[in-house]
Amino acid sequence: MKSIQKTLGVILAGTLMWLIATGTATAAGTAASETKAKSAPANPGDDVALVKMIKKAMRSSVLVQIVAKDYLYAGNGIAVTKSKKEIAKAQKMFQENMKVLSSALTDPKSKNLMTFIQMNVEELQELLSQPYSLENAQEVIDLAEAIAEGERKLASVFRKRLSKDYPVGKGQRYAIIQIAKYYMAYQAGIKDAHTVQQMKETVAKIDNFIKEYKAYPKNTVEMSQTVNEMEKLWNIVKEFYLDIEEGGLPIIVYQTTNKLDKAVLKYSKLIVQTIRK
Repeated sequence: MKSIQKTLGVILAGTLMWLIATGTATAAGTAASETKAKSAPANPGDDVALVKMIKKAMRSSVLVQIVAKDYLYAGNGIAVTKSKKEIAKAQKMFQENMKVLSSALTDPKSKNLMTFIQMNVEELQELLSQPYSLENAQEVIDLAEAIAEGERKLASVFRKRLSKDYPVGKGQRYAIIQIAKYYMAYQAGIKDAHTVQQMKETVAKIDNFIKEYKAYPKNTVEMSQTVNEMEKLWNIVKEFYLDIEEGGLPIIVYQTTNKLDKAVLKYSKLIVQTIRK
């Protein structure tokens, strides 16, 4: 167990050091481009690009939740190999997202928010370099929430520029990873009322966004099939989340949640195609 914890600490510390390195790059642009970005009105032609930026910001919030979730799983000796692979994948995706996201931030408030995110990532890095413990796990959860909140705020900056609303980038994937994190946190011993309440609230959020997906007027046959698969997976794992106090099924929850996350990611990509039409 100690070897697992030591290895986990090294992997996570390296991952978070990398996150900081990629996150420190701030937006670069001329004064003319900044003026244009602020004054240009939103129009349908911009929506594809804006939705992509929203997705990247929201995906960054998901990635930090993946780090926290897999910290809990691997720290408790569950799905250790899979957790390491998920961290490596998150590292690659985060790098791609942050390069694009940082180049698109032009206003001082967004840049300041990015600085705040970086400060929290630094604190998280220091924490993850230490051996796994229940106390550290609680702090990892709290820091991951703070970082993710900042990323969601960045997403809202881009959403305000859309010509119309779309059921994408509203925290759907975040909710899926978050609920898996809370489930494992409870199984690991963080059994406070807040964890249980967050679980119940997140269940309701996922119920709602699946309903929104089903009602989307531009659903293609492939999109409808993806939503049906999503609903099938959710109905399986939902009951486990609602019975959090009973627990005992971390592997099933882990695998089903990952499949559900992939289905949501596929659907969000398909939505972008409908915007182009």
